[in-house]
Amino acid sequence: MSVSKYPREFLIAELKRVARHLGTVPTLKEFRQHASVSPATLVKRFGSWSKALASAGFDPTKTRLTYDDLEILEELRRVAAEVGRTPATTEFSKHSRMNPTTISQRFGGSWEAACRAAGLKPFVAGPPRNLVGGWNKGQRKFKLDADELRYLYDVEGLSASAIARRYGIGQGSVLRRLRECGIEIRRLHYTMPRTTTIEDLIYAELERRGVTYVKQQVVDGLYVVDALVPGARLVIECDGAYWHSRPGAAERDRKKDRYLNSRGYKIFRFLESAIRADVQACVQKIVDALVDRVNQK
Repeated sequence: MSVSKYPREFLIAELKRVARHLGTVPTLKEFRQHASVSPATLVKRFGSWSKALASAGFDPTKTRLTYDDLEILEELRRVAAEVGRTPATTEFSKHSRMNPTTISQRFGGSWEAACRAAGLKPFVAGPPRNLVGGWNKGQRKFKLDADELRYLYDVEGLSASAIARRYGIGQGSVLRRLRECGIEIRRLHYTMPRTTTIEDLIYAELERRGVTYVKQQVVDGLYVVDALVPGARLVIECDGAYWHSRPGAAERDRKKDRYLNSRGYKIFRFLESAIRADVQACVQKIVDALVDRVNQK
């Protein structure tokens, strides 16, 4: 079949099919390997490879097909369920068409951050190392990634001594690593609190409405939000009457909100009184925001 006999719609559809299969905007070489027509056909029809990509709706300067955040997180959870645990990047590549490097770039630049966004624990490459604790023993060998250490200490609520026991090293080595990572060491360590009554009310209503969300989600290793609707980048905060009336609470909330807004999140803060009075009305605001996001697309 001559070049002119290929309908433009067919060539564009074939380019989109290959891009979806690869999970990236294909190169000429990749298209040649996976397509039913030659890339030269597209170059002749559209004038250049870049023009062919642009005609299919792709940005020629990008190296990947854009996936919605929610699609990526659902794919992460699917692969995790398939392998029975948080997958390594190599395992993910075997079970998915999406590129783990692309996913890492989308969620803070690390695979650990992407896994946490999907509600998965950080990937652990192997069993705990059997190192001898004590002064200057294991000190330079404990090189736990900063994001993972912050997750264990701030999100899981493990104390420095508990982390030390997990990795078979001295508590001093953990404290040193916490300081190196700029993680504030608390004089008295408390575990992360369980969900509050008002949070449980919100969670139950979200589930009743069929809204996909993540509980107690850490964002960029800096803040933990009460709930996150990842695909739409909606943050839900439940402000308890006691804790949010304490000195400094309002300023901390404003600082947190400013950062989250700068990262593109839309924040919904619900007072305890409002949640207890009408939790359905509170969640309806979330549902309305989701509908608006879909309509904007």
